[in-house]
Amino acid sequence: MILVRMRAAFQLLLLIVGISSTFPSWADKTNGIFSAQQSCPAYVSKNKLTNPGHAELKVGENYHTIEVNRPDRPDWYRIIVPNAYPKERWVSADCGQFQAEQGAETGTGAGSKACNTAGQADSYILALSWQPAFCETKPQKSECRITNPTSYQARHFTLHGLWPNQQSCGERYEFCGEVRAKKERFCDYPAIKLDSDSHTALAEVMPSVTAGSCLERHEWHKHGTCQATWSMEEYFDLSVDLTRQFNEAGMAYFMNRKLGQQVRTEDFLNRLAAVLGPAARERVKLNCEQGMLVEVQISLIADLTPGKDLDQLIAQAPKQAHSSCKESFYVDPIGFQQ
Repeated sequence: MILVRMRAAFQLLLLIVGISSTFPSWADKTNGIFSAQQSCPAYVSKNKLTNPGHAELKVGENYHTIEVNRPDRPDWYRIIVPNAYPKERWVSADCGQFQAEQGAETGTGAGSKACNTAGQADSYILALSWQPAFCETKPQKSECRITNPTSYQARHFTLHGLWPNQQSCGERYEFCGEVRAKKERFCDYPAIKLDSDSHTALAEVMPSVTAGSCLERHEWHKHGTCQATWSMEEYFDLSVDLTRQFNEAGMAYFMNRKLGQQVRTEDFLNRLAAVLGPAARERVKLNCEQGMLVEVQISLIADLTPGKDLDQLIAQAPKQAHSSCKESFYVDPIGFQQ
């Protein structure tokens, strides 16, 4: 009996040692904090999705990070979950925000300091919403209470944001200022101050400014702080100008003629190429939800010179990866559909 117990204890020791020895030698280079923004499962094996004890992240909790699945653009982080066994668990990058510890050597991937350092953008994305469709998917937003068919957001694409990109960081080049992680609510970010002209212009193309849902705070602290060229007013003034250029090139007119109709995606892309150049077809990403066009994301070059025509900023920009729209989409008119 004693021999059996000793053998079992030895096997347990081997198991513990085996788990510990799976940490790669470069794990310390990814030391940091993973801030949970969703309640996600925490897996022992990310490949088999095994989760003994059904461990889950708690929204708002911070977890020590010990490993990433790859140093360049990681999409899985290995963290310590205190009350789980084993404590070492894999979580998807989509579940939260990683922040490298100060002084940690983190390379060039999404967990690196370079991904939180302003002035490193190698391209930009101009993200524009078709607000009526956006509001069908997010009816709780205060700006969605504006249902006047003559309002700007009823007839034009509205500004979601202007996002500096760094290819080595993937979609995680962000929070380069005093705020280092996403807030639970947009109005939890520090307020931003714009002069009256910039505020008025932004309020026209970004309905959340008037509605008070604080999207402009989120966009500045997450994205605007990662450019080092313009002041806050200049950044938003440029964003407003690019939004207006897109609409006035003929894309708002196209959508207004198709309100309440099904539109071939190819027809939209053809119109885009006709007014903003043939390069635009491969430099735009269309996002659809529930069969509706919700957002257009346009790739732009890094050298965003104020006053330059939008088609010139698109022509040499990186190509976009994919779109989520199928062969056709619905152009949603303002007001909630029954």
